[in-house]
Amino acid sequence: MKHILIPTDFSDNAWSALVYAVKLYKYEVCQFYLLYAQPLDPSSLYGLSDIYIKSIMPQSSTQLQELKQQIIDSDGNANHSFETIVKFIGLKNAVTECLIDKTVDLIIMGTKGATKNKLLFFGSNTTHLVNKIKNCPILIIPDQFDFRPIKQIVFSTDFNRFYSEDEIKTINDFTYDNNAVLRVINIQTGNPLSQIQQYNLSSLKKGFQGFETHYHSVPNYDKKAEVITSFIDDLDIDLLIMVNYKHSLLERFINEPVIKKIGFKPHVPFLVIPDNQ
Repeated sequence: MKHILIPTDFSDNAWSALVYAVKLYKYEVCQFYLLYAQPLDPSSLYGLSDIYIKSIMPQSSTQLQELKQQIIDSDGNANHSFETIVKFIGLKNAVTECLIDKTVDLIIMGTKGATKNKLLFFGSNTTHLVNKIKNCPILIIPDQFDFRPIKQIVFSTDFNRFYSEDEIKTINDFTYDNNAVLRVINIQTGNPLSQIQQYNLSSLKKGFQGFETHYHSVPNYDKKAEVITSFIDDLDIDLLIMVNYKHSLLERFINEPVIKKIGFKPHVPFLVIPDNQ
């Protein structure tokens, strides 16, 4: 059984992520945790009546129950069960608590919530989770993305870092479970691979088993972000995977606030594997 945590703020984008999740795991037994987190700032509560404050909690719980019923009615599946969780703290802390209290294999969420800023790579909540959550992969679904089966996966790496067994297993699971083709892309720097890079490439080749795998060395003819975007478009990629570690390309992306400066906005689902080394 897979255990999947899905944060929601009841926005259209959050709903799209939820629909994607249940379709992706249509044939697998899954426990979905629907999480709504809203911090109660003491300064904003000043002057409000106790009755009003106490009414916030059941209202949020009712809204989350309605969301649960909505997904059951629209995509009912005997393989799936749902549990609702309401926490009146910030999303990062709420997710952290869920990872402690529950078995969670994967977090699935939208790129942005109810408040959207088109200039941002991710919304602030998504960025905070990607930066802070170190013990669970996060699958990020683009705004208004319609589900399609995962048949082509691209894993972007520079081979400068050794990948752990858990990280390789996560990539293996997504590729094997979806009967997909894995394409490993390395953007050339103009220099031949170092001994470390060659060793890490060899380790990946040994680790990826049971599915078709291709290795691509792409000339760095433009910004790296644009190279990846072009690769996704040219090969009709369904899922992008990166490992988020210090000084990685992904780290630069998520900490750069303006899209036009980096030339990159994921328009396919994006699996972020945290650095747990």
